[in-house]
Amino acid sequence: MKKINKPLFTGIILILIYTRFNNPGAITLTLGKFFSFFSVFIYGGIIAFLLNPILKFFEKNKKINRKSSILILYFSLFLLLGLFFSFIIPRLIGNISDLIENYPKYISVFENSVAKYRHLLPFLKDVNLLNELLLLQQKTLIFLKQEFSFLVGQFLGVTAKIVSLIFSLIFSIFFLGNKEYFHTLAKEILDTFLSKKLSGEIKSLSHKIERVFLGYLSGKTLDSLIIGGIAMVGLTIMHIPYVILLGIFITVFNFVPYLGPFIGIVLGATIALFTNPGNTLIVIIFLALLQQFDAWVLEPKILGTSLNLSMFWAIAAVTLGGSVWGALGIIIAIPSFALIKELYLAKSKKKAHKIVE
Repeated sequence: MKKINKPLFTGIILILIYTRFNNPGAITLTLGKFFSFFSVFIYGGIIAFLLNPILKFFEKNKKINRKSSILILYFSLFLLLGLFFSFIIPRLIGNISDLIENYPKYISVFENSVAKYRHLLPFLKDVNLLNELLLLQQKTLIFLKQEFSFLVGQFLGVTAKIVSLIFSLIFSIFFLGNKEYFHTLAKEILDTFLSKKLSGEIKSLSHKIERVFLGYLSGKTLDSLIIGGIAMVGLTIMHIPYVILLGIFITVFNFVPYLGPFIGIVLGATIALFTNPGNTLIVIIFLALLQQFDAWVLEPKILGTSLNLSMFWAIAAVTLGGSVWGALGIIIAIPSFALIKELYLAKSKKKAHKIVE
C-alpha cells in the first residue's frame, strides 16, 4: 500500500480549506455527522488528554498505582462538578437576577451621590446625567436579560446532554487506564498510512501541542481559580454583593493577558460604586494589588517559563480567538499562537541552517 507523503497530505489539506470556503455546507455537514457519531469518544479523549498530567502526578510523584490514581482523580472531579452545579450555578443565577431587579435602585443612588459633588465637576453641569444613566440602564438591562436567557438556555442544553457527558467520562477512564495501548495504536496507524517523514513530523507536532497546551492551560486554570477565589474572599470581607458573579468574571478574564486584569478591576469597582460606594477605592486597591501579586509572584511560580508572546500578538490572539470561538477561543488563543510562533521559529532556523551549509 502506498503511504501518504507530505505533498499529498498538504494537497488534501488545501483542498479541504478551499472546499470549506467555496462550499462550506459540504464539509460542515460531513464533520457534523462525524462528530455527532463519535462525539462521546472525542470528548472522552479530550477529557483524558486534559486529566493525564494529574494522573502522571499521582503515579510518579505520589507513587500511587494506576487504579487508585484514577479513582481519586474521578472522585475529585465528580465532587467538584457536584459543588459547581449545586452551589455555584444557583447562586450565579441568583446574582444575575438580583442585579437586574435592583439595577434601577443602584442608578438612583448613584445619581444622588453625583448630585452632591456636581459642583466639584463643572463639566457635568451641561450633562443630563440622569437621562444618560437611564439610557445606559435600558441598554444594560436588555443586554443582561439576553445574556441571562442565553446562559439559562446553555445550562439547560448541557443538562439535557448529561447522559452523553457521563459516557464521555466513562470512555475517558478507559483511555487513561489503557493510555499506553492507545498511544501505541496511534503510532502504528500513523506509521502504517503515512510516510516515515510525515509520521515523524505529526508525532513531533503532537508532543509540542501537549507541552504547550497542557502546560499553559493547566497552569493558567489553576492560577485563575486561585486569583478568583482570593478575590471572592476579599470582596466578601468588604461586604461587596454579587461575589459569585464577580469571582467568575475575574477568573475568566484572568485568561486574557494585559487587558483581562484591568477589566476585572473595572467590574469590581463598578459593582462597589453602585452597591457600597464607601468601599470603592478599597476594592480598586485590593484588586490592583491582587493582580500585581498574580503577575509577579503566583503566575511565574505556577506557569514557570513564559510562552513569550508580545503584547501585540497576545491581544491579537485573544481578539481573533474570541471573535471566532467565543469564550473557548479566548482561552485557547494564547497557546495556539505560541505554538504557531514556535513552529515558525523552528522552521526558520532549519532553513537558515540549510543556507549556512
